[in-house]
Amino acid sequence: MDGQLEEPVRLIMTGGAAMALYSPTRSSEDVDAIFSHRIVLPEVLVPYVDEHGRRCTLTWDRNYAPVIGLMHPDAEEDAIFVAQSPDKQFDILVLSPVDLAVSKLGRYADNDQRDIQELYTDRLITPQALEARAEAAMRYYVGNVGQVHHNTITALHNMGYQPTIQPPSKYIPLEPTRPKRNDAQRLAEGGGSGFPTHCLSRGQATGILISLSEDRSVAFLSPARDMIAVYRSDYKAMSELSAYRGKLVTLLEQGHKLTVRDRDKERGKGRGL
Repeated sequence: MDGQLEEPVRLIMTGGAAMALYSPTRSSEDVDAIFSHRIVLPEVLVPYVDEHGRRCTLTWDRNYAPVIGLMHPDAEEDAIFVAQSPDKQFDILVLSPVDLAVSKLGRYADNDQRDIQELYTDRLITPQALEARAEAAMRYYVGNVGQVHHNTITALHNMGYQPTIQPPSKYIPLEPTRPKRNDAQRLAEGGGSGFPTHCLSRGQATGILISLSEDRSVAFLSPARDMIAVYRSDYKAMSELSAYRGKLVTLLEQGHKLTVRDRDKERGKGRGL
């Protein structure tokens, strides 16, 4: 990717490529992935020659969308970190084994059935965990829930387990099981940025406002040649800072109220301009 990003793009592998990370016998010719940002994908990811001397390509599945099929709402949050790309532009993750199994219950084609059974045989999932996760995921599912329930029962029977999950009468989407965190909360918890951080409740911060995070809860300031990520103790958005981009400002939080001083403007007044 051209240019430097304020934070890495989260790439969460799903489908057959994710299964290949868990199973040495599985392979895939394309990659299904969930991205944290909108991104333009190249046609070919990797060209290679297989064991028979044939020229092959590993490609992106451009038709994949995580909203189609069964998926627990916390699946992306619970994804497992695999590696960071050499250029540090991507954090590469993979769905947890149980969420990968749940994602295959919607379509439940032959390869999906084999993948779920292999995850169980390799002791990466238990029938109890799959049943609980699938039952929770169905509460957010819009579609033929009866078919998904049948697929779940079949998968659990294949594990030699007697399921207790009841046929759905009517599922109504609920609130997420885990409150959604914004960029400032993730920053306070030690993730989301490699920059030094500063909470305004610990004192004021002065620097040139370089940019704001997508949800405007984090401001990136350059006090000199360095850069710091600044956030408020209540994690609220700082939308009013948009007008100060590129200016030297001092930010101060007083009683959960944000105060912004335009130092460029103050210096201009001092020169009689």
